Amino acid sequence: MSSSFLLTPAITKTEGIGGDIKQKSEDFIVGEITQDLEVLDPRNKTFKLEGKKGLFVHFVLIKNNIDTSDALDWLSKIWKIPRNNIGIAGSKDKKALTAQRVSVWGIKERLDEGKVHQLDLPKIKTRSMCLRIKELRLGNLWGNFFEVIIRNIPLDEPTIKSRLRETFKEIEIMGGILNGFGQQRFGDVRPITHRVGEQLLLGDIKAAIKEYIGRTFKEESKNSQRSRKIYWETGDIQETLEHLPNHLQIERKLLKGLQKTNNDYKQVLFSLPAQLQKLFIHAYQSYLFNKYLTRRYMEYSKNLAIPIDGEKISDNIVYAPMIGSKIELTGAVEEIYDKILDKETVSFNDFSKPLSKKLGGTGTFRSIRMKPEKLKLIETEPDELNEGKSIAKISFELKRGSYATEFLREVMK
Repeated sequence: MSSSFLLTPAITKTEGIGGDIKQKSEDFIVGEITQDLEVLDPRNKTFKLEGKKGLFVHFVLIKNNIDTSDALDWLSKIWKIPRNNIGIAGSKDKKALTAQRVSVWGIKERLDEGKVHQLDLPKIKTRSMCLRIKELRLGNLWGNFFEVIIRNIPLDEPTIKSRLRETFKEIEIMGGILNGFGQQRFGDVRPITHRVGEQLLLGDIKAAIKEYIGRTFKEESKNSQRSRKIYWETGDIQETLEHLPNHLQIERKLLKGLQKTNNDYKQVLFSLPAQLQKLFIHAYQSYLFNKYLTRRYMEYSKNLAIPIDGEKISDNIVYAPMIGSKIELTGAVEEIYDKILDKETVSFNDFSKPLSKKLGGTGTFRSIRMKPEKLKLIETEPDELNEGKSIAKISFELKRGSYATEFLREVMK
């Protein structure tokens, strides 16, 4: 599901090629690029994983068609360790074949004793286990490598090649495109993470949990919709659990927590993994940042290489603030955010509430443009899955924090 109101606009002028991505998870290959610039291609068998020897177990997690959070939950269950003992540098796409570095605390002795083994499951595999001195934290990566097959393109191959070359040329001349947050930030099927964050900023944890469990979207299965509707309309935890599909693990964890604590919403929220707790307010900040980028580009300046009043520049990269308790807004930036917040329920002061700061609402600065590197058209050919249509296979690299789907929107339109 694409919720265009959540996203920034495409800014290239060349006509898009159309088509679809992720018809198969193997059509979307993502390989983390480590801080040592090692590309972790999920099709490889072994990896170097540079670093000094220590007490953390490091390895490469290869996953196929499973959410990062769900994959880490499986590791936690299989190895019987707290979820917060697992560290990653960033999340990867769900419907994709991906590889990323992972660190784990608390299994060294069992690894030494041969009681912890490499996993080779249908959706998750581990490779190149080793001991390293440092824990992985969010942001501990250079970026990601992508190899993507765009299918179901209603054009002949020469036209596809021509439009792709023109789009690539446009992006090169402009020096990049808008560095907006992609659909994954808000939810592909259920774009609600920012709305959960909105309720948390307002201090209403009960409403936030109700939003997460109960809000329905027609793109979900009928069983999921029915169980969510039960909770939304009645708040009946047991009946919701009886109908809720087993794969909705986070929802089940929340509901069972509410049962156990007699509806202590705050305690249940803080029982979630720390990274997940912070996801929601970060998603709302991302929602506001996308609105900021859109308004800046449409009403203030189309030049992404020169800062407007209130932005900053470092190493020829322009950064704009993501609103938060530690961010002081000035100039045109303050003016833009004031216009945005005028239409929202949240105010700037809500980011300074204790709960908001605890859940990561301090704010930061983010580059306003992304520039794909090593951009390459690998091939075009007839699409074996869609009769009479074509495919285009492209590869590229993006620095951390940038979304491949946002670049692909420029290509496909």
